[in-house]
Amino acid sequence: MLTLTYPSDPPLLRSAILLCLIAIPITLLLLGFDRRVLDEETLWLKPLKFHLSLAVHGITVLIAARFLPEAWQTHIVTKIGLVTFGAVIIYEALFLSLQAGRGVRSHFNDATAFDAIGGTIMAAGAGVLVAVPLLLGVALAVAALRAGLSGIAENPLPFALALGFILAGWLGGQTGGAIGANGGPFVGVDPASGPFMPLTGWSLSGGDYRISHFLGVHAMQALPIAALILLAILPSSLVALLTLPLAGGWAGLTLFTLARASEGLPPF
Repeated sequence: MLTLTYPSDPPLLRSAILLCLIAIPITLLLLGFDRRVLDEETLWLKPLKFHLSLAVHGITVLIAARFLPEAWQTHIVTKIGLVTFGAVIIYEALFLSLQAGRGVRSHFNDATAFDAIGGTIMAAGAGVLVAVPLLLGVALAVAALRAGLSGIAENPLPFALALGFILAGWLGGQTGGAIGANGGPFVGVDPASGPFMPLTGWSLSGGDYRISHFLGVHAMQALPIAALILLAILPSSLVALLTLPLAGGWAGLTLFTLARASEGLPPF
């Protein structure tokens, strides 16, 4: 049976999470005081969404790594992966805030050499943000399978984490790649035209890859949270049986919204 252990977490990753958590209330204040608009959206809304997402991602990765066998947690590959993940979070949080302060786009902006180079580094960092969860998910899956079917039936949470991380790496990379290949998230719709979904700013009148990208990258939280909820009301053996169908359903929903966006259609 897999057990949760508490190793010494990488200081850089912990610092990255702390940076994002501190940035959230600061960005909220700026959102209220700075009324500038870029691409029909308040300047500080995008950094706020990213700070929230990056903080949640960092915390989730930190927790998931604790489900690895203790020897794997201290392995050099694990340490490099977690430190690199933390470094990318710090860079993205700082660059997004800097670009918002300058009143310019953080993505798909080649107006100056600085903007282009900064955006290229962000694109490379995005690859890290999906590669590390994918590799961590594979490691978690191997560890869960080594515990045997009886171990998964007794405690399905590590297996749910594994599937969530694998989906996040696969679907996050696929949907992010679609955004990059398209030169932006919108398909068949003017970014300035509405209607938009409240808070998220997703387009409800045409194709918007951000919806499928959100679903893809947050599979790493959705599946383990679903498993925890089900464990509170169902036997662990039944939750273990439901884990694969849940993963399949989440993947199907993500691919459905991706296909809709690629055709220039709203999600529903």
